[in-house]
Amino acid sequence: MSVFASPIALDRYLLAGSTGFPVQMRHGDGSWSELARIAAEPPPDAFVIVTERTLPRAHIARVLHHLGTAAPTCVRWLTGQDVPDCAALTPGSVIVALGGTRVIDAAGRLAARAGGRPRLVYLPTTLRAMSDSALSLVGPTGPRPAPVLVRVQLDFLTTLTPDAIRSGLSTLVRNVLAVSPAFHDRVADRLRTDARYDLETLASFIALSLEVRATLMIYDPLERGPAMALHYGRTVANALRGLGADAPRYGEATALGMLVAARVARLSGLLDEEGERAHRELVARWGVPMELPATVTADDVLVALRRGASPGMPSPRGTASPGRPALVLLDRLGEPHIESGRLATEVGEDLLRAGLAAIAGPGTGASRTTGAAEAATEGSPAARGPAGRDLAAAGPGRP
Repeated sequence: MSVFASPIALDRYLLAGSTGFPVQMRHGDGSWSELARIAAEPPPDAFVIVTERTLPRAHIARVLHHLGTAAPTCVRWLTGQDVPDCAALTPGSVIVALGGTRVIDAAGRLAARAGGRPRLVYLPTTLRAMSDSALSLVGPTGPRPAPVLVRVQLDFLTTLTPDAIRSGLSTLVRNVLAVSPAFHDRVADRLRTDARYDLETLASFIALSLEVRATLMIYDPLERGPAMALHYGRTVANALRGLGADAPRYGEATALGMLVAARVARLSGLLDEEGERAHRELVARWGVPMELPATVTADDVLVALRRGASPGMPSPRGTASPGRPALVLLDRLGEPHIESGRLATEVGEDLLRAGLAAIAGPGTGASRTTGAAEAATEGSPAARGPAGRDLAAAGPGRP
């Protein structure tokens, strides 16, 4: 069945190296009793629900009601980025992560700390978590335990705002550009700038992202090889997300990160103009901002990028040289560039400044700093290439 058949019920087993876990997609009142039955096999000592207070109380009450028919339940609230250890957690417990990416990350850390490794169930409530973070075995601080079940209940999506839905589509757009460009036109036709979708369309988007994950993770569960394509746009997005009050939403930051990566790849002789144009066309149909916020300058982003690449701030996905960030770049749509055996390419400051010109808007500091850098990068062979090296002797677009 095509992933664009928009199934409301889907069962998939995601293989990830020597492990794996089932992923189920469901919708409707009748699916909740099935969830309680599956989560309670074998019978648990208790369900420990990890969630946060911003989640609609109706969602929490619904999960408590249904899981409570199978075993005692208790709630542990997320505090900051983590959840306190709890005495109720035994080897026979089931940790249920009910929430978005932060909750899933915290529940994974709680399961890793607990003796006896209690079972872990993900109930993602955001579109990003359903199509990305709940399907990953790698969190911000490193590998995390595999869940025994990822249950995508589409009912949770009905309470999200259009802005939240729009932001959550970053996984879909990233996957199309970096992994599966054959779906570019079909996805572009379905994207709406107002972010108002029926559940069948959203189900088809999640299904496509699941298939991409399944393809990449079977031989690369820790995302250090081919699955690093799933980090496309993330380096710049993380820098933008670290800007505090000026930080854009995760989806918007990812969009800007991909546009910067596309410009850097084009100026390096990798991605052609048509490839960069495909980025801008898809992001425009997606409906997220394509420029830096007016309060953010290119220098702000560069400082954050240097900080993220500096010693003392290691990344679980590999570090770059001091002050020189590493970006996933594309040779062509769906074909990440490989340098020194890795899908992460170190990029010098001049080229980063030129790349930021792709997202410079009127009134931003980026517009004042990138013009000369882009001209120099395009016009001088010695300035070309991701690390600012001379590519004339190596051949265009290759190290």
